[in-house]
Amino acid sequence: MQSAAFWRGARESMGAPIAVIAANYLGLGAFASATAVSVWALVVSTFTVWALPGQLVMVDMWMVGAPWVAVLLAVMLTNVRFLPMSITIMPVMRAPGHPRWLYYVTAHFIAMTSWVVCMPRLQKMPAVERIAYFIGFSLNCIVVGAIFVALGYYAAASIPPAVQLGLIFLTPINFFVLLAGEVRDRMGALALGCGAVAGPLFHLLTPEWSVIFAGVVGGTLAFAINKICGARRV
Repeated sequence: MQSAAFWRGARESMGAPIAVIAANYLGLGAFASATAVSVWALVVSTFTVWALPGQLVMVDMWMVGAPWVAVLLAVMLTNVRFLPMSITIMPVMRAPGHPRWLYYVTAHFIAMTSWVVCMPRLQKMPAVERIAYFIGFSLNCIVVGAIFVALGYYAAASIPPAVQLGLIFLTPINFFVLLAGEVRDRMGALALGCGAVAGPLFHLLTPEWSVIFAGVVGGTLAFAINKICGARRV
């Protein structure tokens, strides 16, 4: 049963999620080829870091010769955004019989694409199949990312710099489209709308902190509006 769920997750990752990840990592590999980062470091970091923004930070800090401790801390801070995703998806994947260590392993596979796509799908399948499905979906994305980051590294000479950056920055567009497509309730629509408005406004005020402020203020505002609307209806 779990084997079937694993392969179903791998199959269902094929399509738009894989296509965007392939393009992103092709761009990352091409971009990093002009630095001192080796192709093996890119491939290994795809399996260990598994987050394009974190890997971009790694490459950028490697370029300026930052010490390893600073690189590690910067990548960790970049990936802190996965904490709320883990908090929300882990209760969905809990099932009797799973050992505790399996949840820690599964948490490593959480990324924006897998969280957005799998969250609604997991709730519609038997609890015992959810972790296998999620790992199958995510692992296929990681493997494709590792393959295409290597391809981009060696094909960099044939990819113009503007195209390299364009491929990398397909990520936020993909995230917005995925989130918009998965909105099924008022809370989701409010969060997306408030975040879309708060993001550009805070970027004008403080570009360095705009993502954090927009997330906190936009999310809080969406929660408050939803709470008020719910109270009035009662």
